[in-house]
Order: sequence, then C-alpha cells, then structure tokens
Amino acid sequence: MSRVDSAYTHLAQYYDRLMAVDYQKWVSYLVEIWARMGVKPRRILELGAGTGGITIPLAQMGYEIVAVDRSPEMLAVAKEKAVKAGVTVEFITEAMERIDLRQEFDLILSCCDAVNYLTTEEQLARFMHQAYLHAKPGGLLLFDLNSELKLREIYGNQSYAELFDDFGYFWDNWFDEHREICTMKLTFMIREANGLYRRASEMHQEKLWRPRQVFLILQEHNWQISGYYQFPTFAEPTGEEERWQFVAQKAIE
Repeated sequence: MSRVDSAYTHLAQYYDRLMAVDYQKWVSYLVEIWARMGVKPRRILELGAGTGGITIPLAQMGYEIVAVDRSPEMLAVAKEKAVKAGVTVEFITEAMERIDLRQEFDLILSCCDAVNYLTTEEQLARFMHQAYLHAKPGGLLLFDLNSELKLREIYGNQSYAELFDDFGYFWDNWFDEHREICTMKLTFMIREANGLYRRASEMHQEKLWRPRQVFLILQEHNWQISGYYQFPTFAEPTGEEERWQFVAQKAIE
C-alpha cells in the first residue's frame, strides 16, 4: 500500500495556486466585523494560519500578529511571504487547539474552514477553551466553517482532477453519513528535475459542525455569541450558503 501523508504535507507548495481566494476581500470583511462590534484590536492571534493569506495583509495594515498552524510546510510558505512583504510576524508550529502562550490578545481569528479540521467534540471544545484563555476581556473570536451544503453536497462523494506543467492532482472525497466527516484524499504527480513524476498522497478530514452544536460549545466555554452570518455578508444563514461566519465575545469583567 502506498504511503499517505498528513494534510498539507504536499499541498502546501501548491495551495495558493489552487485556491482561488480573494484574501483582501476576506480581510476587509473581518475588519468590518470587528468595527461593527466596536473593537479596535492591536494584537491578533491567528489559529490555523496556513500559508498566510489572511496573516500578511493584516500585518501590512500594522496589526501585531502571532500566527499558528500545525503544518510546518504551510508555515514555511507563510514565512517566505512575510519576508517578501517586509512584515514581522511571529509564527508558531502547533495544533491550534493546543496553543498555550500565556498571553492575551484583542482578537482571535481562525479562517478558511480551519475549525472544520477539528473532527471530535473534545478538539472543538479545547479550541474554544484555549481561545477563551487567550482573549482579553471584551476580545473577539472570529471563525468560519464550511457548511452542510459544502461538505455534504459540493465536496460530498465527488472526485476532481487537474493537470499543470509541473504537477497534476487527483482529489477524491467520501462523506461519512454516520460521523458526518468528509474525507479527502489528494494524490499528486510531481515532476522531478529529471523529468520523471513522483507520486505522493495526503489525507484531509473536515467535520460537519452544525451551528447549534457550535453555539452550545461556545456557551459552555463562556463565550457570548455575537454573530452568525452567511459568509461574506451580514445576512442570516438560510442553508444555501457554502460558509458560515461566527462571532463570539469574551465578557468584560
């Protein structure tokens, strides 16, 4: 049986090419959220920072950022971006639900469905707890989730493939109705210097977290729920959106 590596071991080097994301628009949306909440952050903790698509624009705007991700490959790309952009960011390789910095931040972010990668209730609860410990009184927690429509129907039991000059990939998905987890196997064909192709595979899993589950766990960990939107708007979700945006706040003592 061929080796299957952990998520983002190989995807990291191609991630920005494959993900057609307008990060500037995403950042503008986040800024509008905390402006509406009357919060003016200085220090930001980003959990699940990936290749820095959100991190770097925020750093360029003058925010002090600590960016955390469990994938060293993804953070390596983010670090290169920070150097090219001439910004200073503190990068930490760690699972976002296990972060323990003994510091407090004005704002905690987790973007690009990073929270869907927490596939057990214990992991999700620990994430909420650790985020709370790192938030200042009055601080915000902003995170998004891939919706039921996205995981069950758009990803679902689907397969995708694409070929480029230097690599190709196959993306095969399975949605487990019992566990409500979408498993994604990505197989890459990577062209080497000698012109031959090397095969490499990695596995991703995203959990369908229903909003009522999320609200309950937030409340159990003392967060005040301040917003639940159709991303990237301020409209109430209808079930037809691909992404949900959540806003929670730590009470002012």
